Amino acid sequence: MLKRCALPVIAMTTLLSGTPANAGDLSSLTRASSMRAQPDSRVEPAWFVDRADNSSMRLSVLSQTRYTLSNRESGFTPSDDTATIGFSQPRTQIAMEGNIVSSQFNYKLSFDFGDAELSRGRGNAPAVAGSTGSPMLLDAYAQYNFSGKRDGYYLKFGQFQSIVNTEEAVDSSMQLAIDRSLISELFGPGYTQGIALGRVLDNYAWEISINDGGRFIGKRESDNTAFNSGNESDLGVSGRFDWKIKGDWQQFSDFTSWRGSNEAAKVGAGFIYQFNGQTNPGINTPPFLAVTTDSGQYVTWTVDYQYENDGWNFFAAYTGMWVDFEFPGGTLGSLHNGLLAQGGWFISESSELYARAEVFWIDKDFRNGFGLPNGYIHRLLTVGVNKYLIPESHAAKLSADFSYAFDSLSVLSVGPDSMVLPDPGVTGFLGLTDEEFVFRMQLQLLF
Repeated sequence: MLKRCALPVIAMTTLLSGTPANAGDLSSLTRASSMRAQPDSRVEPAWFVDRADNSSMRLSVLSQTRYTLSNRESGFTPSDDTATIGFSQPRTQIAMEGNIVSSQFNYKLSFDFGDAELSRGRGNAPAVAGSTGSPMLLDAYAQYNFSGKRDGYYLKFGQFQSIVNTEEAVDSSMQLAIDRSLISELFGPGYTQGIALGRVLDNYAWEISINDGGRFIGKRESDNTAFNSGNESDLGVSGRFDWKIKGDWQQFSDFTSWRGSNEAAKVGAGFIYQFNGQTNPGINTPPFLAVTTDSGQYVTWTVDYQYENDGWNFFAAYTGMWVDFEFPGGTLGSLHNGLLAQGGWFISESSELYARAEVFWIDKDFRNGFGLPNGYIHRLLTVGVNKYLIPESHAAKLSADFSYAFDSLSVLSVGPDSMVLPDPGVTGFLGLTDEEFVFRMQLQLLF
């Protein structure tokens, strides 16, 4: 175990002691995705094509190269000390966005060749084969801004990331830690297909969406499936409301607060309600039962607070989920809850320390379906460091962090189909163990 810890310790020491390269003014590489997914025409990425009819296309690439070490003890592993190590490319994304004739009519089209998004790679039996290098569709939407700018009413339709959960609303390249939390992967709806109406004001912003639903405990994301697919909900309705107390909306497009930044704060809440089996037969089978549900109703809600100031940041969120499976002989309802808190602090102009604590409770009825004596409460801690190789930019970032699960994750990973376990390609946790330690190191390039 001591030898396995040598690389993580050396990596953390190197990140803290190094100095950044001075790449000059590379503001064109620091394009941050807006919390409301509205393109910001004030900043143009390096690759930009403009046509005479006012149509345009901006091309950007996100590349994440990651090394992961998972060390599991006891539980269902074949020995008392089992380590799994290796490199991966969780995200290699290509995005195209711009205007459609009018500057008020925007679009975004993006693909991912990695295994960290959508259903690919989730659990031991993914719906779509992972690690193939083949692209998967992420964003494919158009948006009309009625006022001709980011502030005001907008209408969006197509496939897009749900903004119910703030961690999901913040782009994958703009996270504080190497990746989103296990709570986000467990509770977040993910990508949806539908239509959304929203408005951004000086101090308030809201969005209401009608869609095909998202993931919940016991079900993967629907991906880009047909309207009659059993993986899709009959209907999903989601909403998000944010109150900006201080600062600028653009500051909330990431969790980082550079040194010298102004104070910014907001509070928000979101929800999604979805049901299936009423107009289209579902194929959802809870992993601890051999019976397919006739129908079901599912509600996820969240309340969060985000704060940034001169060189430090803080974020906290509560998320709840009610899952009601309906079978021919009765129903099974379960309530799940999660709490998350994270913060970061710049110890130099380019080095940022961060920590994240998360705890969630799995409903006892759901847990007892596996026949497990433990797994009710889950506590996890992550500590790490970011090294921004280009000052005040996510364009080139080297990160390393440690995560530890204090409690058994077996309830999330046993059964004939372990799709309940959040994607190991994102979290690093493999489950089937009483305790687990994860080390990750990542180089991110955004251009």
